[in-house]
Amino acid sequence: MKFRNKSIILVGIIIILSFGGVAYLIGEKMAVTAGKMSLDLAVSKAQNSFLIVKNELDGSVLRTGLMANALVESIDFPGQDEKVIVKTLQSELKIRNELNACWYSSIDENDASGPGKLNVYFRKKGNEIVKSPLLEKQLDLIEKLMIQGREMISAPYWSSDNRLLATVLEPVIKNDKIVGVLGTDLDLYHFQQHFYDNESLGRAYVTIISEQGFCISHPDENLIGKRIDTLAEGARIHEVLTSGKKYQEEVQSDYLQVPVMRVYQPVKIGNLDKKWLVTVSVPLFNVKESVQEIRNSTFLIGLVLALLLMIFLYFSQRRWFLEFSKRQRAERKHRNEVSKLSSIMESTDQIMIFSVDKNYRYTSFNSVHKLNLEKNEGGNIRLGSNSLDTYYGDFRIQMKKHLDRALAGDHFLVEFQRHGIDYQQIFNAISDAEGKVVGVSSFCFDISETLELRRKALEEEEEKVKAQLKNIKNQINPHFLFNSLNSLYALVEGEPKLARKFILSLSKVYRYLLDSNNSNLISLKQELDFIKQYLFLQKIRFGDNLLLEYDIKDEALNRKLPSVSIQSLVENAIKHNIITSEKPLTIRISVSDEYYLIVENPYQPRTDRSHSPGTGLKTLEALYAFLGDKQPVYGIENGFFRVKLPLF
Repeated sequence: MKFRNKSIILVGIIIILSFGGVAYLIGEKMAVTAGKMSLDLAVSKAQNSFLIVKNELDGSVLRTGLMANALVESIDFPGQDEKVIVKTLQSELKIRNELNACWYSSIDENDASGPGKLNVYFRKKGNEIVKSPLLEKQLDLIEKLMIQGREMISAPYWSSDNRLLATVLEPVIKNDKIVGVLGTDLDLYHFQQHFYDNESLGRAYVTIISEQGFCISHPDENLIGKRIDTLAEGARIHEVLTSGKKYQEEVQSDYLQVPVMRVYQPVKIGNLDKKWLVTVSVPLFNVKESVQEIRNSTFLIGLVLALLLMIFLYFSQRRWFLEFSKRQRAERKHRNEVSKLSSIMESTDQIMIFSVDKNYRYTSFNSVHKLNLEKNEGGNIRLGSNSLDTYYGDFRIQMKKHLDRALAGDHFLVEFQRHGIDYQQIFNAISDAEGKVVGVSSFCFDISETLELRRKALEEEEEKVKAQLKNIKNQINPHFLFNSLNSLYALVEGEPKLARKFILSLSKVYRYLLDSNNSNLISLKQELDFIKQYLFLQKIRFGDNLLLEYDIKDEALNRKLPSVSIQSLVENAIKHNIITSEKPLTIRISVSDEYYLIVENPYQPRTDRSHSPGTGLKTLEALYAFLGDKQPVYGIENGFFRVKLPLF
């Protein structure tokens, strides 16, 4: 035991030293790799942030342009233009948090540089939207736009209520003539807040410089609205704005006081001619500290892993020793049980019994099994030999599958034929005291005589069903013939033409009965032709009180069913139901989509008859049981007696 404990401690020391060496050797490599990854991630993050910023800026300008295009449509309706403009401006103010005001001014037709008669100005005041007259600043911006002749964004300016604004101006053009000016005043502080609410930016911060060189957005709000000359990176910004080319550098951020990757990117906003500048600053990882943390973590992991492994090895050895002792006891018990089983196995001369371990090696077998294998397989078996070696070909593969299935814990029975003899074999999993499968036991019987008896029983059942079907056909002859002759007698004198037709139909019915005498199955078309003749004879007796309706698709006519089965159902309906002028009997025949023949009639039972299904239905059930798995279904549904017969 002391030796095993020393081995465990030695393994732990080796693991700790190995992890320490690995942590030291890969440290510098990790530093270089982590630094490169940090730069790559920062550039990628900056590019992603740049796209977010451009989309926000484009959106502010393009939404104003879309408003201008929408207002053009309202000018076509005199008297309605002011209402539409007011509603449009108020709606835009409500949905865009970054806006401080929305306004519109028509252009004087006589003085294109000044405002016209229609001037609408709405601004936010707390949570309300109030209407005000155009301010002097807006009039100056209108004049600048008329000079420029296209959309523009103003330089930042302070409003009368101390808000730092920048105005997006869009000309409203109709018939190639500016008829009005639309303005949206961006609250730069709110715009920045709206911008930084976008979680996709993460830890990156953004600076936006307008075409005039003013700071539109900056994490330090004191710098918003200031010229680039006041910014620490003003020289670099001026250089990039002048060149119009993208630039990136690793610098120390004055705002975050950490190293950042800063990307300068000139962008075109909306349809404006001049470009703005967007800078994105992404913090870099502190690679040295991170690598040292990884080294410490690696060494700590090695220490913890070594301790855990030492504990695991200690308890594993204890568990192994306990399991080893338990297995020895189980094996001794198993050998004793095998010895008892051997004595039991030799007490029978009809059953072939054997057992194998998990490697298919014999652990026991009786003399019946041994003699059978020597006689039929030509093999010589002994305890410890592989049970599969006795077999060959496909039978060996099949036997291995059965043994594997039993070793998986299954208990099952199979039947097979070998050397002209029919066998039934049972496989059972053998489990130890803990429930683990340790082997397989098998019991094999010669069932040739049993199968022969089973075959004879099936033949007798078939003959019995055929006899029952023939009996139904024979029952038609005397009873039906007697009623038919009575009807014919009544027709001969009074209606000779109908009597001749009656005789012809009667002959067809009996011809069908004779022709189908040796057939169990017949086509639905033949059965329907027969039932039409049969029903014609019955209508001589019942007249219009007995009706037949059928709805059968052509593709179902070639399906088969037991002969005279429909006749049995029709006769059953006539026999057990009231048929009078007050209560006529209508028999409907159809075929379902699942190819079931459906025969139904109103349920109006005679009081002088029992309500049992009759021998005809019972015989059909027996016949269908012989022909296959599908069975007739019958019963009373919604006032109708309905029978469903499977078609073949």
